[in-house]
Amino acid sequence: MSLKKTFLYASIFIGLGFSQVSSASGVMTAEDIDNVDRVAAKNEKEQQQLAKAAGLLANYEILANKLLANLKNEDATAEEISSKASELLLLSENVIASASFRLPQCGEYLSKTLSLKNSLATISNETLEKDYHHDGALPKAPDECYHTKDLFVHPATVIVLTRDDPSLNDATKSAINAEISEVLAHTEIVRQLVIY
Repeated sequence: MSLKKTFLYASIFIGLGFSQVSSASGVMTAEDIDNVDRVAAKNEKEQQQLAKAAGLLANYEILANKLLANLKNEDATAEEISSKASELLLLSENVIASASFRLPQCGEYLSKTLSLKNSLATISNETLEKDYHHDGALPKAPDECYHTKDLFVHPATVIVLTRDDPSLNDATKSAINAEISEVLAHTEIVRQLVIY
């Protein structure tokens, strides 16, 4: 294992109180992450793609935290929250492109996930939950694919929640907070899987 990875994992485990890297779908240990098959960046263009994805992932985290802060504002509107969620979708699409390159075993799964974008105006929250959060409409894929998928699915859920409740009642705000807080838990795993 490289010194860079060793330092990264040590920092994560210290930050998490020596726990495993957890997610909504379970845990991925450092060993699990190390054992994931990844395609190496073979040329400068591919290295630049990964560097771009690293920046996009950092921007994703910043924007997600801004969305959470905006949600606490009493004057926040569904339109503002939905707009930030749409920005997260756009960022996630670019990260997914890099993930598909690095994790080719996730290609079909992530591609099918992106098709959700075409139905955001009409899909019900229940269908989105069943088909995309719980993979009902997605092909079978290895566990490592789940984390990257969620970068797209969680903000998509926020868009549906704001569409269905433009008044942003407390239950909707709580659900949005849960969606974005959960996806933030996935970003470090995605960083390790895709960037490093």
